[in-house]
Parts: sequence; structure tokens; C-alpha cells
Amino acid sequence: MNHSISATRPVQEVLVRRATRQDLPFVAWCNQEATSPEPGFCYWDALLEQTQTPTPAFLETVFEVDALAWGTVEQFFLVEEHGVLLAGGSGFAMSTADYRPLDLARLPAVAQRLGWSPPTLETFQRAYEQVWPDPLEPTLAPQASWILECIAVKPQARGRRLTQPLLQALLREGKRLGHAAAGISVTNGNVPAQRAYEAAGFRMYLSYGAAYFDDAFPGTIKYRRTLDTLEDDT
Repeated sequence: MNHSISATRPVQEVLVRRATRQDLPFVAWCNQEATSPEPGFCYWDALLEQTQTPTPAFLETVFEVDALAWGTVEQFFLVEEHGVLLAGGSGFAMSTADYRPLDLARLPAVAQRLGWSPPTLETFQRAYEQVWPDPLEPTLAPQASWILECIAVKPQARGRRLTQPLLQALLREGKRLGHAAAGISVTNGNVPAQRAYEAAGFRMYLSYGAAYFDDAFPGTIKYRRTLDTLEDDT
């Protein structure tokens, strides 16, 4: 899910590299941006409301203790130009026991670093599990063994096709690790992201309309592509 992708101008000289711990703030920004289907609204905000913890501080802590199930810092690839980070995203193999975004076993470590009291931790986890009560929530189920997530591009760099070298790097990583196919998802209505993913060889796998979510969410499209022809595409 991402609202920050566009593709109109050619890419200039850029570097695509694996993230390091020094990139943690930018990686956290990628997650926040990818979980914000519209400007000014992030899914984490409502869950954190009663903890009085800013979303950026929460996400940086989540990455510090490897509590995000949808890609550690080292599983991100970043696009950089003249030392400026412009885009990023993760590639990972989703847990077969819990499709949700957090590794709840690491949540106490998050709470400790943020100074949460036990009641605050309980409040957050209760809110989280109200949103995703089922660890095997069907809409989060992986459509392939290698999943791409948290794809985000800085506003000043949108329209430069930066997602293409980023997606190709993530796809090549999945193939290197022995995965046969990759999946990615997008919020309904995010046409630039759909075009970018389709340009990278993804095809629609299935979709959930707004009615599935009782119109509380626009719905999502899940894409899939095989990796056997990847070298032919690059």
C-alpha cells in the first residue's frame, strides 16, 4: 500500500543499494509513507493515539529492535542520488504463522525503549488486534513467497521512474534467494503505483473492493509476477 509513486520522466544517474542501520530514519519514513493512503493520514496514527507516541518515533523504534515483520532495515533497498535518499522499499518472506505487520514477540522491546508502562503496551496491543484480530487475515495473505512492501518515493523525486530500478533490485534479490515469484499490493485508486508495478512485470492476482471492508477502506489490489524471466526484463 503506497500513495507516493509516479513515473513520467527518465531516471538520471542514481545508486540503488542495500540499507544499513544508519539509514534507519529514512527506512521508517518509507513505512510511514507506505501506510498513508492519503496525505495526513497514516494507519499507525490511530493505534498510537492513546500512547501519546509520535508515529515516526514509534516506527524508528520498531526498526531498531527488528519488530516489523514486513522487512528489517537490512531487507530494504534504497535509491540515492548525490548522497540524497529519494526512494526505498523492502523485500521479505512473510511468516506463515502471522501475516500482520508487527512481530508481537518483539513488542515488549518496543515498549521498553519508548518508556511505555504495561497498561500502555496493553492498550496499544489491544488496538492493534482489534484492527487485525486474525493472524492469518485473508487480505494480508501472501500471493507469492517473496513480498515487496513499503515502496515510497520522496515528493521532490516523484515522476522520475525511480521505482523501476528499486523494484528491479528487490526482484533480483528475491530471485537470488531462490524465490520463484514475487507479490506486491496497492490501495485501490492509486493509479500511478498500479502503472509502476505493471511496468515492472506484475499482473493483477486478486483484489478486494471497498465493500469487503464495509467501505472503511478503499480496498486493495494484489499483484504477482514470476521471477524466472527476470534477467530477460532487465
